Amino acid sequence: MSGPVVSVLGVLLLLVIAAVVLLIVFGVSRGQSRDTTTALEVAEREDFIEHLREVAWQHRDVSPELATIILDEIAKRRRPPLEGPR
Repeated sequence: MSGPVVSVLGVLLLLVIAAVVLLIVFGVSRGQSRDTTTALEVAEREDFIEHLREVAWQHRDVSPELATIILDEIAKRRRPPLEGPR
């Protein structure tokens, strides 16, 4: 395949990955509430998110801006909340 085709396919792949990450992070998976999510499902989600983070990092040369957005969104939602002033 030629360079532009590979770039377009890479960007499309990263867009799909970003959409899946956002759906998973916001808990829109299979219509379940957070209370009924089992420990196994949580572990599977965490593994999947970690895999997506690795894919975004490994293919950051295809679309650096989109890879940065994906990595930032994953990191932002994994950080513990900051405590406000006391």
